[in-house]
Amino acid sequence: MAADSPSSPREQSLQDVAQRKELLNTLTHGFGLLLSILAAIILIRTAQVRGDAWRVVGCGVFAAGLIAVYAASTLSHLVSHPRWKHWLRMLDQGLIYLLIAASYTPFALAYLRLGPWWVFLGVMWTGAICGFISKVFFFHRINAVAVWSYVLLGWLPTVPALLTLGTVPLPALGWLMAGGLCYTLGTVFLMLDLQRYHFHAIWHLWVIGGSTCHFLGVLFFVAPMLTATPA
Repeated sequence: MAADSPSSPREQSLQDVAQRKELLNTLTHGFGLLLSILAAIILIRTAQVRGDAWRVVGCGVFAAGLIAVYAASTLSHLVSHPRWKHWLRMLDQGLIYLLIAASYTPFALAYLRLGPWWVFLGVMWTGAICGFISKVFFFHRINAVAVWSYVLLGWLPTVPALLTLGTVPLPALGWLMAGGLCYTLGTVFLMLDLQRYHFHAIWHLWVIGGSTCHFLGVLFFVAPMLTATPA
């Protein structure tokens, strides 16, 4: 018996599933992109009115990271041309590293910008840039090693935060860790996204949850000037 032709019901069913998957992925992170733009306006405006130059810069870096990741992700699922889709997917995966560092930056500039903590911020950005280059210029695919490198880099900020509990407000640390937990739990669906067509969209929702936690932490404890003194 001949193999299924490209126009067979089975092939058509696979195409329908792929289209539904990409539609879900586009809608979820398209929504995240809209939220990121709104978050950028709120954070930068709040920092300008109630903060200082350090907080404006920190909020700007964080907002830029959010917009870049969600824009690249949305476009990578929206376009159909194989070459563009591949390049945008690599860009999306590389930008995740930069967003991790960008999410830590506003907290570092608000509370940990003195003493040896500049070195830690430099280490974070060095690791993020290396990860970005690995993905975008060497086209390393998403795999277990890449996912664990996201997780490792993402949890590094808890080290200085826990060592300076008197400086970083506990609620701010709570939002930072809650965001990290959302991202970490979401990676389960990222690693298994080939098992079910909707798993990647669920990963997107966990990402939006993590971004929201970090946004709230920055909005309430970084953008406005508080009484804490940088360590």
